Amino acid sequence: MFRKTVLMASIGMLLSACTQGAPETTTTSAAQAESSPPNIIFLIGDGMGFEYISAYRYAMSERGQPLASTPFDEMLIGAATTYPDDSTWVTDSAASATALSTGVKSYNGAIGVDADKHPQQTVMEKARELGWHTGAVSTSQVTHATPASFFTHHPSRKMYNAIADSLASTKYGEQWSFDVLLGGGMSYFNRDDKNWLPELREQGLTVVEDYQQLEATEQLPVLGLFAPIALPYALDDQPRLAQLTRNALRLLGDAQEQSGKPFSLMIEGSKIDWCGHANDIACVIGEMGDFAQALEVVKEFQQAHPNTLIVVTADHSTGGLTLGQGGEYEWYSERVMAIRATLEVMVPELLDRPQNEWREYLTPRLNLPLSEAHWQQLTALELETGTSGEQAKLVGKTLTAIIGEVTRTGWTTSGHTAVDVPIMAMGPHAEKLRGYRDNTEIGKLLLQIVR
Repeated sequence: MFRKTVLMASIGMLLSACTQGAPETTTTSAAQAESSPPNIIFLIGDGMGFEYISAYRYAMSERGQPLASTPFDEMLIGAATTYPDDSTWVTDSAASATALSTGVKSYNGAIGVDADKHPQQTVMEKARELGWHTGAVSTSQVTHATPASFFTHHPSRKMYNAIADSLASTKYGEQWSFDVLLGGGMSYFNRDDKNWLPELREQGLTVVEDYQQLEATEQLPVLGLFAPIALPYALDDQPRLAQLTRNALRLLGDAQEQSGKPFSLMIEGSKIDWCGHANDIACVIGEMGDFAQALEVVKEFQQAHPNTLIVVTADHSTGGLTLGQGGEYEWYSERVMAIRATLEVMVPELLDRPQNEWREYLTPRLNLPLSEAHWQQLTALELETGTSGEQAKLVGKTLTAIIGEVTRTGWTTSGHTAVDVPIMAMGPHAEKLRGYRDNTEIGKLLLQIVR
């Protein structure tokens, strides 16, 4: 699905970006930044450690040809720590998003509150207070940890219904806390105990439920809910983040032209992380491609509107991804690119079939050179006992091991890791993020710019 259309560049591009500084846009827009605050576009690749960018770059490259460039390379200016406000060193998305949105560290699970559960002002809230336009785009439900931490305050990320209630009811005068909020999560706004949608529409909020409707929408504010929970994986459906990003920028850009006020937009590639939790490398590349396409849309907007700061980072890395598993000095990127479906799709469909039909089902979807031993490993699984969840876990684990062996992809955990993550930036103030930073420094800078 993701064709290798990225322009070729030299291997030294990444290093030169680190040593030579941010692109020319940083200097050319500096004078504008002094006279008027810049737009802020903050992209977060959830779970996207450095190794994910490496995997995407290799997957986009042809063996024997110069290494492909990615939209990330020219923007790399530093790295960030991600640890939460405890002794674990390993953050979750809520604590990290709180640090990125407020500049304050907190505990795992915290949504916009500090370690004592006191609400902390977010960059979106400060921007709204000063008359800016605000928005967020996510491939998960909009009530998920990252978008929630930019607009709400709750002691636990699991409070999805309460987060939806906050998003639906928090206002600044007559205005909601957002102009544009796009992603999944319809089930949290239309529940048995509360259906917010008729009330929100009556109050003047434009609620859209399909992509064609979004394309035709011109009236702010907009709440776009395109799935009951999260959007489908890009590999199983089609990339959506770039489309949502383009429409968010269209709507916010029009609003800015009318009001003269800047905007702050957060864009999350949410399901990069979900693929990492599943240890699904083909899924990872699909979501990385979706995120990269969204970044291209953002960079095109910045070229037309130079007084725009773009910041790209990750909240943490996920899965302990290794390119070159088992001691073999090889990673078969072309085999990864041949896989046609995620484990989330394949595993349930396998369990709906007798095991003697698995080979017929998997062959065109995996497209991998599996040995007879691999096929026997699958068909020999004992699935007569155990719950459906246990059966799915066993099949998924077996498929992950086989795919890992054939592609030489390794994983060390189904959770997060404590490694540093990239900082990428271009535009006004980008140089202030250069070097080795804590994730709270990103949030503090964005708040400083807004103030």
